[in-house]
Amino acid sequence: MMKMNVIGLDIGGTIIKIGIIRSGEIIAETTIDAISGKGLKGRLPAIEQAVNALLGEQNIPKRDLSGIGISSPGIIDPYKARLITVYNKFEDAAQLDLRAWAKEKWGIPLSMNNDARSACIGEWQYGAGKGCDNMVMVTLGTGFGSSAIIEGRILHGKHFRGGILGGHIIANAEGFQCNCGNIGCVEAHSSTWNLEAIAKNIDGFENSGLAHKLPLDFRIIFEEAAAGNKIAIKIRNYCMDYWAVGIANLIYAYDPERVVIGGGVMKSADVIIPYIQKKLKGFGWIDFDEIDIVKAKYPNSAALLSAEYLINNPV
Repeated sequence: MMKMNVIGLDIGGTIIKIGIIRSGEIIAETTIDAISGKGLKGRLPAIEQAVNALLGEQNIPKRDLSGIGISSPGIIDPYKARLITVYNKFEDAAQLDLRAWAKEKWGIPLSMNNDARSACIGEWQYGAGKGCDNMVMVTLGTGFGSSAIIEGRILHGKHFRGGILGGHIIANAEGFQCNCGNIGCVEAHSSTWNLEAIAKNIDGFENSGLAHKLPLDFRIIFEEAAAGNKIAIKIRNYCMDYWAVGIANLIYAYDPERVVIGGGVMKSADVIIPYIQKKLKGFGWIDFDEIDIVKAKYPNSAALLSAEYLINNPV
């Protein structure tokens, strides 16, 4: 019997990842520029072309496709496969009938979910969360993404916001303004997009060598900290403290057996995970030693891998 293939799309603000998934493996993949400011409708022909090129390379006919699974930022209604709202990206996406598009182009069903949930599903099914009925995933770096699996089911919530707003837990009522409009979100105190403001708030930064390395990113911060730069260490630890606070709140909320941490910053997992584990032990109510804190197995492809699950397990 021919194994069926799923088209996976991971729509990001900068690039769109496109893959063919079969039996939990990405057998072919490519990327195209997102050009998110100009809308999603205008990128559909390029997505179609890239998908068809992959199918041609793999000699996969349309009849051997079982569906297309899409991962996207924003609040998504998975029942209707529609994007309800997205922050400053693909502002036309809510008006698009992507299921009709998939039916027209390939004659297949389409499922869609939020990118944080999709990454969580990918790790749950194929990666570091495999075998867990209760897990939380966080993605650190550019922002603070989150999602949760509760008793073997992905959490959606009444308004499809369940689990995915962990970065907007308010951790400092007198802190930085977040890009969501709130004050003191975990994300505003620990993400690349606000790293310059975070750094400038650290005593001694303006007279340090780091002040001449703008724009900052976590690669620079962790490298400088590893080399003994005291200001970099302060910035790094400041952000890790907020990551720990965010993770603690997600643990309080969802009672997982495992927390999976992804994101490009996890190249420094040997520093981050022990620090967070130690920090968590200072919090009350929970024996945090009962909860595994682990690195994601597929930090760059978990959302793409989720496409197969989304198609085989429609909501």
